[in-house]
Amino acid sequence: MCGRFQLELTMEDIINLLDVIGEVKERYQEDRLSSFVQEKKDFHPGSLSVTVDKNGLHKNLWGFPLGKKLVFNARQETLFEKPFFRQAVLKERCLVPATLFYEWQGKEKIKHLIRTEEPLFFMGAVKEKFPDSSGSITEHFSIITTASEGEMKKIHERTPFILDKKDIRRFLDPKASPDEIKEILNKKNLNLLIERASNEEQLSFF
Repeated sequence: MCGRFQLELTMEDIINLLDVIGEVKERYQEDRLSSFVQEKKDFHPGSLSVTVDKNGLHKNLWGFPLGKKLVFNARQETLFEKPFFRQAVLKERCLVPATLFYEWQGKEKIKHLIRTEEPLFFMGAVKEKFPDSSGSITEHFSIITTASEGEMKKIHERTPFILDKKDIRRFLDPKASPDEIKEILNKKNLNLLIERASNEEQLSFF
């Protein structure tokens, strides 16, 4: 699963990200881009975090509201079957940039820090609009998870789906067919670097 991640985003990261998704940098005023610069911070369900979709960069709330709960993960295997996610995966796919995510192992809740070989990676996600308590419409995202592989299986059975950069534009393309998206989601996850948290870090669940 993915219940907590960390993000640090510099202006250079943002410019590189626009290149990756094929966005034209000149569309953005510098002051608007600077609003997405992010000092190192941990995010949890209910947080407002940076997302990237076919229209560029946004800040959205993490978790689809369902009663009093937040559905913050979406299983890759059933995305196209569950009515709760079906329209989102067909029309509102997005990316969630991160520098690492956390996972806790076993009953002892042993904390691990998990990264990729790249300093910044992109988790696949879906977005949807929901009314808040005042009736205003807000956009929420849910991170796609897949079955864990290799060493990750020893820590948790689920892992966020991390996109290969070469698949990003197609994943975000609203014209991509369901079969094309399924093909991307069925790919093997990127290589993960797993680090057990220090004794000091283990003292905090967060």
